[in-house]
Amino acid sequence: MVREQGRFAVATQLAPTNGSRQAEAQVTGIVIAAIAENPATVTEVVRAGVGAAPQFRDAIQRSASAAFPGFAPTIAAAAGGGGAAVASAAPATSPYYSYSPPPYVVAVPAPSAAMATTVAAAPRAAATPAPIVAAPAPDGGTESDPLEGVNRAIFAVNDVADRFVIRPIAWTYGTIAPDPMKRSMRNFFRNLGSPVRFVNDVLQFTFEDAGVTVARFGINTTVGVLGLFEVAEGWGFPHHPADFGQTLHSHGVGAGPYIVIPLLGPSTVRDGLGTAVDVFFDPLTYALDTYPRLGVTATNAIVRREQLIEPLDDLRKNSIDYYAALRSAYYQDRAVTLRKGRGASPAAADAAFADFE
Repeated sequence: MVREQGRFAVATQLAPTNGSRQAEAQVTGIVIAAIAENPATVTEVVRAGVGAAPQFRDAIQRSASAAFPGFAPTIAAAAGGGGAAVASAAPATSPYYSYSPPPYVVAVPAPSAAMATTVAAAPRAAATPAPIVAAPAPDGGTESDPLEGVNRAIFAVNDVADRFVIRPIAWTYGTIAPDPMKRSMRNFFRNLGSPVRFVNDVLQFTFEDAGVTVARFGINTTVGVLGLFEVAEGWGFPHHPADFGQTLHSHGVGAGPYIVIPLLGPSTVRDGLGTAVDVFFDPLTYALDTYPRLGVTATNAIVRREQLIEPLDDLRKNSIDYYAALRSAYYQDRAVTLRKGRGASPAAADAAFADFE
């Protein structure tokens, strides 16, 4: 069973770690890879990781929540509530985040030799790797990558640009900027996206969500000083995602094939189209000239990339196929976004997972 493999591997590998930065990266990488292998085990994996390496509780919670933002409340609960607060995560009581992991198993095999050895040593494991299970797409289909050859070529170019340009800039920003400043920048850009979310809330006929978006924008822009401070969350107006790809999904439009967009990364045909349409919904498209607008977009990209430095580094290090791992991670995160964070009860999710296991 994939669930058992993840539990055995994590518990065995984390036990001998110490407090070094390298050990911390190894621990968080194993946890992220194990969750990616089977999202159903997120609670068991996080508990095993924290139990075997309690000195890395904060790092495990922070990195796992950044890699799988939709699972942040579940990860925080599994970590025992002792981890560092994750700025991007909504409170566990938020109606937009009362869910369990989405019901599918991603196709990311266990990455490390130690994990493979542990699994092979278990009585029920065969010497050959566990079978890869195609992950259902967010709209009920399965992962579709008929353009894989082209996608991998674009991915390779994107990866070079990321490793030698984007990541170094994001790393420098993350190293120099103090945490309060980074948190304020994330809040600012999320608030800046409120008009796009509002339009999509309306197009989805979710008028209550539209009202929440308006309230959030008004509160955070004024009391929160142009969105630098997250005030609306504490006043009962939680953040929720909304984009045109999500809008198309709400009206029954299928995801279509998986694609990798130059510089933008993983997407599907539907969501790629949605990204382009959202540009027209954004008031900044009309309020700013080309270069200032590109500057805002680039800065937002650096802020978002800085949040993912550790999770993506760990995923790269602990994945046999980084391309496939990112593809599966995209489908995971997108499944949560398409539901605006609303999901099935834990019992329903567990039952759905059982079919795949």
